[in-house]
Amino acid sequence: MKRLFPLLFTLLSTLTLAQTEIKVATFDSGFGGYFTAKEIEKQIALLQENHSANFSINHYGDTLNAPYGEKTPEMIADYSARGISRAFDDGAEVVFIACNTASTQYEAIKSILDKKNPGRGDHIVSIIDSSVRELKKQIDEHLKRKDLVQVVILATPATIRAGAYLRAISSAFGLNPQTADLKVFNQERWFKEKGEKIDSVSSQSILKLPKNQRVIISQIGPGNWVDMIEHGATQALKETAVGRDLRLLAPKTSWDIVGEFCTHYPAVDYLIKAESQKLKLSSEKTSYIKQGPLMAEIFRKMMLARLKPKKSKVPMKPVRAKIFISGKNAQETAELAREIFPKDPAPMIEQKSF
Repeated sequence: MKRLFPLLFTLLSTLTLAQTEIKVATFDSGFGGYFTAKEIEKQIALLQENHSANFSINHYGDTLNAPYGEKTPEMIADYSARGISRAFDDGAEVVFIACNTASTQYEAIKSILDKKNPGRGDHIVSIIDSSVRELKKQIDEHLKRKDLVQVVILATPATIRAGAYLRAISSAFGLNPQTADLKVFNQERWFKEKGEKIDSVSSQSILKLPKNQRVIISQIGPGNWVDMIEHGATQALKETAVGRDLRLLAPKTSWDIVGEFCTHYPAVDYLIKAESQKLKLSSEKTSYIKQGPLMAEIFRKMMLARLKPKKSKVPMKPVRAKIFISGKNAQETAELAREIFPKDPAPMIEQKSF
């Protein structure tokens, strides 16, 4: 972990604990990063059992400009830098980019941040590295038992077009960067306020490994899912869309590993599993990678490198993530949060300009 983010670990571990609060933030194009914030909440509660520190965790969702999945790389970098800058201006010490599409522009975002505030780019964490590390770990386990592993990456169209995951996975196996021929499907758009049509994409690539082993990487980028999640589509509509898009985009193979590499997709995880099993694409043995716990583990290790054990069992202030959004979909965001986290109190949501 320290090899991945050496400067960030050094900076955080040398900060004084004299302050009253350690402020952490997640950023996403919309609600999806709130899953990561909730996972960090859990880690904070565990850390406070043995360490004297108060925390705050805020999620910033750029719902005004969502979905990022159809934006240009330049737009994605610009919008992301604005939202992340807002988090820093509000006092965050570190921002977790809990958005795969934004993370494809990590270097560009870092450059924009550093031009305005030198060194600020060293305090952001991308979601892609930790996801690829977990994906390779699971692929390696399958390769111990068989010579062909079927991997499905569920992402936004922009993430797939950027090729970030395919390059990173190729590199993890010591291969030259792979390219993929994209299939583009122009579909009717569900959220008409953003236009009449939207593109979905898919691709398939083969990683050829020693000893005649192969890994088939199938990428699926449905265009409508993020808008449907963000803007309150009914359960029936989401079920129809997930089933339709899996039939249209998914390879007709048996999936071994599924990477849900859009942080919004855990909101429809149950539908992805149900519909893929109905189509005989997945089974009970299929494993699913969710990214919130991976980023929360990075946070935990950062804090362990910084915090000192507390000397007495003084209770710490409990932490709940607050949500800041740039768009006007506060009601839909609140309903989605209550639907996914029904045992939580009503979420704290505030509209803010990024």
